[in-house]
Amino acid sequence: MNIGCVVMASGSASRFGSNKLLANFCKKPLIGHILEKLPREEFDKIIVVTRSEDVKKLCATLDIDCLLHAQPLQSDTVRLGIEVMRDMDGCMFCVADQPLCTAESIRRMTKAFSQQPHNIIRLAFDGKAGNPVIFPRSLFSELSALPNGRGGGAVVQKHPDLVVTVNAESAEELAPTFPQSA
Repeated sequence: MNIGCVVMASGSASRFGSNKLLANFCKKPLIGHILEKLPREEFDKIIVVTRSEDVKKLCATLDIDCLLHAQPLQSDTVRLGIEVMRDMDGCMFCVADQPLCTAESIRRMTKAFSQQPHNIIRLAFDGKAGNPVIFPRSLFSELSALPNGRGGGAVVQKHPDLVVTVNAESAEELAPTFPQSA
């Protein structure tokens, strides 16, 4: 079973005022938390999809592949990521501003996908599903053809019968974090 991982790091952070992913959170850049927690042994490919030259430089220091682009929409980020993963059996999409998501939760998700490779696997807590999400290859074409500006949630909504949730240890794992800007 081949599973890829796309770290979505293309947000504009317009509400934050600067590149939120590089802001200090617990003594490291916010995006650094998820990049360091990804259990690399669980994935055959990992790629960060970003519009930030500085995020690309950080990825290089961590020996993580990065796709730098200039496309404006979330659907572009998903499409670019899925193009890199087209030969995988499944692909996890995770967001870069969820630093409290644990490696153990990600491992439980990849294990669930290995046991149910035709399902959509979502991390959840107390009945509320969120990110990350693993999609089976059978849905890659739908992810590649998302309506402008839409994310993978549109595919999840279209296929609720395929969704299987994996429980996180805490609600904080699912929460995006907004560090204080300098």
